[in-house]
Amino acid sequence: MSNLIDKLGIRRLLNLGVTEELSLDSSVRVQLSNLVSVLGIFSNIQYSIFFVIAGAPHYQFMNVIHVMVISLLVFVLYLNTKEKYFLARIILVFTISVPLFFVSTVSFGTSGGFYYYFLMFAIVPFVIFPYEEKWLILFVFLMNTVFYLWFEFFGSPGIFAEGTLLYHKEVRDLFRINSVVSCLSFVALFMFYFLRNINRIQKEMIRINDHKDRIFSILAHDLKGPIGTMSTFLGYLTTSLPEREELIFALKELKKSTNQTYLVLENLLDWVRNETKKTQCNPNKLSLSVMIQNAVEILNMQAAEKGIHIETKIADEYLVFCDERMTATVLRNILSNAIKYSHPNGTVVIDVEPIFPFIEISFEDNGVGMTEDLLGKILEGKRFTSRFGTVGEKGTGLGLLVCMELLKEQGGSLQVTSKPKEGTKITIKLPLIN
Repeated sequence: MSNLIDKLGIRRLLNLGVTEELSLDSSVRVQLSNLVSVLGIFSNIQYSIFFVIAGAPHYQFMNVIHVMVISLLVFVLYLNTKEKYFLARIILVFTISVPLFFVSTVSFGTSGGFYYYFLMFAIVPFVIFPYEEKWLILFVFLMNTVFYLWFEFFGSPGIFAEGTLLYHKEVRDLFRINSVVSCLSFVALFMFYFLRNINRIQKEMIRINDHKDRIFSILAHDLKGPIGTMSTFLGYLTTSLPEREELIFALKELKKSTNQTYLVLENLLDWVRNETKKTQCNPNKLSLSVMIQNAVEILNMQAAEKGIHIETKIADEYLVFCDERMTATVLRNILSNAIKYSHPNGTVVIDVEPIFPFIEISFEDNGVGMTEDLLGKILEGKRFTSRFGTVGEKGTGLGLLVCMELLKEQGGSLQVTSKPKEGTKITIKLPLIN
């Protein structure tokens, strides 16, 4: 069904004017106004044909009205593509009632039940306008309700020429049945579409709240420790005159805490930027060996404290086409995790293998590894409790999530293989320049 909708271009029509900048709620309202416009165009074309076949009174005049209304509804779709949403909705709610008014006044009268559509159009403003436009919603609702009541209680049946299809009561009853069924079907369609998107909005709110809780958790726990350590050592250095060895030790601890704080903040900001679709990817030709070496130099102290040897296997010089900041973040995160979860005096191996049009960079350690359940949660982006490193290092639980998203932005990918107590191998792919 989804493929059929795509082939017919219906999904594209419904999404006219929907942009990434719009909130989910606003996007739904634009889609609903497009839906009403498309249904209105289809209905006016359909009834123009039926009126000619059935010999409706003044059908020539009605077809002129239909052409004008169809043109205005097409203009509404155009305004949505130009992001003039409010003007499009104003034209829409006042245009869709026009053919009903004329068909019930100069053609069918109360025969055929076309005035039932006024009840449906009384509902439309509630689904396409936000609550802030409540007075406009109320006005359009009352306008259509008054039209319905007028034709229901003060209208008169139409007069049909003998020899036409509409002269027969059975044909007029078919039009009335069609009006009732169409009204109920359209209302059901609006409501189902609205409920479907309300469900999407609820899921998005749950996701946003979950992300908010995760951010607060990181700020409360993962930054508190490093900043507290820095404050302690700075207080010690400013209130006493330490020996050289003590000074070096304190400065190393400060550097370690600073690096840890920077990495946490960088991961957090990258994750938030990606979630809010504000990540900007600016790919360039970059030296892979230089980027890996920079990551190794930044994390050398972290590795040296645990006695971990970082072995790089890069035989040739490779150029990659990627964003420098994003890729540097990915390399630092993966290498930092490899060091964090490696046992003291272990080895982390960085290997490179070109498989055109990509190059594979693998980070392999013989550390604690991961269970299948934990690995599945990480790869699916689900929330999980971050583990401590082998000597008590704290993680944020965002590192691999950020890496996967940043690689995806650049046309790359990430794969993980891991076994508990045996180690982990993370392989990333980046676009390679031949």
